[in-house]
Amino acid sequence: MDDLKLYGRNEKEINSLVHTVRVFISDIGMDFGIEKCATMVMKRGKLDKSEGIRLPDGRIIRGIGDDVEGYKYLGVLEADDITHDEVKRSMKKEYIRRVKKTLSSKLNAGNVIKAINSWAVSLLRYSGGIVNWTKSELAELDRKTRKLLTIHGALHPRSNVSRLYLPRREGGRGLISVEDAINIEERNINVYVCQSQERLLKAAWKSKNVNEIETPKEYKEKMKRKRTEDWSGKQLHGQFKRETDDLSGVSWEWITTGELKKETEGLIFAAQDQALRTNAVKARIENQNVSSKYRMCGSHDETVGHILCSCPKLAQTEYKKRHDVVGRVIHWEVCKEYGVECSDKWYEHSPKSVEENEEVKLLGHFTIQTDREIHQRRPDIVIQKKKAKETIIVDIAVFGDSNILQKETEKCEKYQDLAREIQRLWKSRTKVVPVVVGALGSVSKKLAGHLEQLGIKKRTRTMQKSALLGSAHILRKVLEV
Repeated sequence: MDDLKLYGRNEKEINSLVHTVRVFISDIGMDFGIEKCATMVMKRGKLDKSEGIRLPDGRIIRGIGDDVEGYKYLGVLEADDITHDEVKRSMKKEYIRRVKKTLSSKLNAGNVIKAINSWAVSLLRYSGGIVNWTKSELAELDRKTRKLLTIHGALHPRSNVSRLYLPRREGGRGLISVEDAINIEERNINVYVCQSQERLLKAAWKSKNVNEIETPKEYKEKMKRKRTEDWSGKQLHGQFKRETDDLSGVSWEWITTGELKKETEGLIFAAQDQALRTNAVKARIENQNVSSKYRMCGSHDETVGHILCSCPKLAQTEYKKRHDVVGRVIHWEVCKEYGVECSDKWYEHSPKSVEENEEVKLLGHFTIQTDREIHQRRPDIVIQKKKAKETIIVDIAVFGDSNILQKETEKCEKYQDLAREIQRLWKSRTKVVPVVVGALGSVSKKLAGHLEQLGIKKRTRTMQKSALLGSAHILRKVLEV
């Protein structure tokens, strides 16, 4: 028993009801929450002064008058009616406090969004259909939330807004819009009242004169479709999505886990949205009087794609480091699969040029000796299965997301001469397995099959994360963001 409302025709009746409740709750071991209780006297439709009710133990249930703001019933502040303005002020203040508290924490990006959804947005969701929120008030709260995300580095100010509210499994950030939360809750109430067999609720629904009702599910699908179209339809923001639509849905796996820091995730999303202020953006989008050329070489336009994958000055330094980290993940997994001695953690693993046991020999960045001249003789990994007489040439690349399929084909063709020579010299069936990960996290549909040929368990997410951390480091170094 909780949150009772007692009605009486006069103060004598109310006193009698209160004392009846007091005796009952005393018998069952409960008590009044005096700080939440109040009495209210109405005369001719207006609030009248009340002295309150004194209990036998000396405590007083306060009366509501001009000097008392009201009482809380089911968590909502009321007097002679719901005090909408006061409830909204209180909820807005607490909502902002919770968002700030969450963003100031050390949670990773995925957990920050989950915390805001479950701890902050849920506070306002409770008021849906009860408190009279206006559309402008809800939109303002969403703007304030985005502003706080930007202040704390979790959202780039020029990133796509619609994408922020899309599910993570579809390439969004998974944040629940305050406006959506209230609209969904109102539709939930409408569905409940519409379907109820309770006489008074049926009468209440009939009085609304509404024949059709939009369900919460229909509303969610409508908003998701609208936001997806808005994101993909933008010339810059939607470019990454359009270029990678034919790749695997696993490309978003790194987003669904949300393991990156909120600042790093915000930077990667900004890079995908072409929102970073490169020289090309300053010159062509913002119309500033600056050169669009890349600041490190001056020969190409400075775009995110050029910075991450095409700069010759970064090829043997930053690109190689990023490539080697992804290669370390694969080499460690291969060692684990074939029982070759290695460290317990992949990030502690140090690949050697030659490692072997009775079952397999692993060659890492090892130049293969051949009878004839072959230019490509140094693949990233060579797996020679001794008993099965099979050899796998593994070549790894972290490349531009829009060119992943082309790069996979290129890798296969690149080592065909070496594969034929190994097959002839080593008397071993030989195949080439490319492993290509996009600099911004994309992977092809073929990657899972390629990893399966290597005997590697599901490690797509780890490879994506490694590539993304390398890309984030490059962007910060070059653009100083």
